Amino acid sequence: MPQKEVEAPLAAAGRWEGNLTHYTRDGRELIVASRQALKLGSRGRSVILEINRDITAQLQAEEALRRAERLGAMGRVAGIIAHEINNPLEAISNAFYLLRDHPSLDEEARYYARLAEQELARVAHITRQTLSFYRESQYPVSVAISEVLDNVLELQSRRVQLNGIILEKVYRTAGIIQGFPVELKQVFLNIVGNAIQAMPQGGRLRVRVYECIEPSTGRQGVRASVCDTGSGIDPEHAKRLFEPFFTTKETKGTGLGLWISKGIIQKYEGTIRFRSLRFAREHATCFSVFIPGTAFGQKQELTVSLAAS
Repeated sequence: MPQKEVEAPLAAAGRWEGNLTHYTRDGRELIVASRQALKLGSRGRSVILEINRDITAQLQAEEALRRAERLGAMGRVAGIIAHEINNPLEAISNAFYLLRDHPSLDEEARYYARLAEQELARVAHITRQTLSFYRESQYPVSVAISEVLDNVLELQSRRVQLNGIILEKVYRTAGIIQGFPVELKQVFLNIVGNAIQAMPQGGRLRVRVYECIEPSTGRQGVRASVCDTGSGIDPEHAKRLFEPFFTTKETKGTGLGLWISKGIIQKYEGTIRFRSLRFAREHATCFSVFIPGTAFGQKQELTVSLAAS
């Protein structure tokens, strides 16, 4: 509420309570809970006594909680729907399996039956993936970081294609650790999702998984990096990127994704870092996640380059 709108009720009642918008010297907006009282000064002049309390973080937390509750409710509904459509999907898949080789069909009809069966298998796979996001194990299990990334990239494949992004994957190890699949998917879904959003006009997304030794501690572990050639990160935003409620997406983001991701990785005693570089014609931003561990998967060399179709 502007200060001018406070003056009338303050003059009429002698006191006023409410929220006001203030601005800091660097342009940041603050919401303050204000209490004002009108008093008569020693020389007969009216004096306003005012107490302000910064409640910006409190309001942001309340809004984030409301959004989280809505997202949580949507997630539960998605899980219920995915569970309920599993059975009819299986029945339809079985029907197409019997239909594709039925003697009454000609070769063209069999082709379309096989095509429909393949698409149904794809829908069933997406349904199982959706369910996996809401079925977390109670105890740590063996998790392959490469598999987690593949699941996340598959979920984001439509956006990758629509944005005209070239995807490159280089897996030098399966990267097996002991952990919780759902929360690790949440970490990489945030990182990969941000990278895709930074390239609305296309670019290159490079995903790597490899074993390494952390130079600062000497710990052995798995490192996964996600690099993009998108819009980059402004230097003034870099210092606040992992702060709660800080977002560059205006109304589209809660500012909690990277903060939560950092907390999850710290629970594994790992680290999450980033670098954003600017070259003559493009930017390059790379998020790197290190998770310590000794239970690695079988050595493998997988290099895949997928141009968006």
